[in-house]
Amino acid sequence: MLDETKLFDFVKIMFTKRDQFDKIKNHNKKRHHFMINRFFAIKFPGNANAFNVNGINGAAVVESWGLVAMRFKSVPGWWYTKTKKASATTKDKYTPSEQAVQIYMQKNEIGSREFKELEHFAKDSLYADLKKIESQVDVYTK
Repeated sequence: MLDETKLFDFVKIMFTKRDQFDKIKNHNKKRHHFMINRFFAIKFPGNANAFNVNGINGAAVVESWGLVAMRFKSVPGWWYTKTKKASATTKDKYTPSEQAVQIYMQKNEIGSREFKELEHFAKDSLYADLKKIESQVDVYTK
């Protein structure tokens, strides 16, 4: 049994069960007004923009979209959009020593802000230089 108070059940009713959609109370139609208008904006942006007015009767807007939904036999594929998952941030395996960073900053006469910019924009070459400095420091300290 589909529950008209849940958004995606409401959508399924709107697209597939017209007789049941007509029996839904205006209160429940008004409840889903914003999201229904937003989903229809994917395919019909001009119409959705016209319905995007403060104080508009939300139940009437959903009724209007219900007339559009009558064209379809099922919920259309464009209704369910995929989102891009956030990429997992991988921690850098290499963390430079504080001594190597200080030597690099003194040698190149840069401050911490410029160092952070280098770390952001040219990380590979910066880390290669820092590894070289660390290996040279290790030779002289042992």
